[in-house]
Amino acid sequence: MNSPRASATSAAPPMGADLIPANTARLLVGGGLLPFVALSGGSVVMDGAHAALFHFPLVAYGAVILSFVGALHWGIALSHPAASLRDRKIMIGWSVVPALLGWAAMLLMPGPDLLVLATAFWAHLGFDVRAVRRLAMPGWYLPLRFVATAIASLSLMLPVMAGNGSDMADPHLWLKGAATSTQILPAPARTHMAV
Repeated sequence: MNSPRASATSAAPPMGADLIPANTARLLVGGGLLPFVALSGGSVVMDGAHAALFHFPLVAYGAVILSFVGALHWGIALSHPAASLRDRKIMIGWSVVPALLGWAAMLLMPGPDLLVLATAFWAHLGFDVRAVRRLAMPGWYLPLRFVATAIASLSLMLPVMAGNGSDMADPHLWLKGAATSTQILPAPARTHMAV
């Protein structure tokens, strides 16, 4: 007699089955890429304080999406019926690294922040290739991840290649409306007390 757990495992469809329609996945990923393209374009077209209005949101969005793609491996590790214990440990261990890299990128100066994010997206794609080689995945998964990684990383690198960001003293100054190191701040007002 089969145990309930064995029956549940044997009844589960393989992870490689197209449980999510490819067109749905493409539509959702395409929508998720729009902020990359829009924010990158704004960061490249604008300059100075205006570029900073696009730069930090681009970094923040990149960090959020990097965390999301890292979590994909957590989900695969928990649910893939063919994953070995070793594969599960590797995937769960790696799944937290993209979030940490995204967080670290948010603390860096303009230029290195985008470089770290773009590099991390390609590193994560390498882990996706490993997962697809070892475990059955939907046929659309890896090609879609490749296209998404290429567009996201290009969007992240365009401001660096265009030279924008080099005049920003602090990636967080956009919040204060003073985003350039060349901007001269007025001297503090002196108050004279009558004696």
